[in-house]
Amino acid sequence: MQQAWPLSELAVRLGGKWREGADPLITGAASLADAGPGDLSFVAGPERLAEAQASAAGAFLVAPGMDFGRPAIEVEKPYEAFARFLALQLPDPDRLYPPGVHATAIIHPEAQVEAASVGPYCVVAAGARVGAGCRLGPHVTIGCDAVLGRDCVLHAQVTVREGCVLGDRVVVHAGTVVGADGFGYLPGPGGQVKIPQVGIVEVQDDVELGAHVTIDRATTGRTVIGAGSKLDNQVHVAHNVRIGRHCALSAQTGIAGSCTLGNGVITGGQVGIADHLTVGDGARIGAQAGVIKDVAAKATMFGYPALDFQESFRITAALRRLPAALARLRALENRGKGPATPAGPEQET
Repeated sequence: MQQAWPLSELAVRLGGKWREGADPLITGAASLADAGPGDLSFVAGPERLAEAQASAAGAFLVAPGMDFGRPAIEVEKPYEAFARFLALQLPDPDRLYPPGVHATAIIHPEAQVEAASVGPYCVVAAGARVGAGCRLGPHVTIGCDAVLGRDCVLHAQVTVREGCVLGDRVVVHAGTVVGADGFGYLPGPGGQVKIPQVGIVEVQDDVELGAHVTIDRATTGRTVIGAGSKLDNQVHVAHNVRIGRHCALSAQTGIAGSCTLGNGVITGGQVGIADHLTVGDGARIGAQAGVIKDVAAKATMFGYPALDFQESFRITAALRRLPAALARLRALENRGKGPATPAGPEQET
């Protein structure tokens, strides 16, 4: 059911200042371009003022002192206030995941499930523990001896394999697998021989894992996702990787075995990190970079192989000028002023 707020009430909720006057009823949120009369939007800065004036939004979140004659709430950080308003519009969690255990769920007698929501066709295996306030969507599987802390949310078809541990307030989106076997094999006369993977995965407090993330259990010991880190959809974390606190890994990042990422590391989409490497605190790695050596703290890397971003941009710019440079070289050779030996095919590619 759609909820509505007078703008004056929203100002109180969002910690802003309502400009007294028009007090429209706000029923939704939208961008400046898409907003309608019942929507609240935000103006990130003076450069968006013309777009705001043309917007059909019913009201705006603006910085103090920004006035263009439309209903508004003044806040220090309009985008952050907009995010808090979006949180007010989230569906009631009790409607999504009703309290109690669904009749089709299977909970082993040796499992411990505190007051929680366990959805249709969930399986909670022997020795598993599910903390108070957890919400398990349809078809979630919690393996033997796995542990979930308090107030975790596991959306549909999530699998937490045996022995793995999730901290408090962990959010896991649909289809993610925590604790699949690490990719460990030894060549043998009959082919690849599997190395048993007897470690676990530890996901610390306040982590959010996107849809279809795969985190492999350790060969021995633990694969660790540090507190507050956020992993986008389809990220893969191999065995014995240790990811620090408050990292942000974009979609399709792949981290090979036994890497260590420090605190606050950020990766763009499709970054690949080779095995047994260390990425220092606060490092940033651009989209599609291939990391094949250690990365220093606070470094910004880009390209394949990943280089310091300024060096990588210089190389890219030089490559774009290469065809023109070769054309000039050939012209000089033809006039007899260049090198006696023509550039070979390898130099021309």
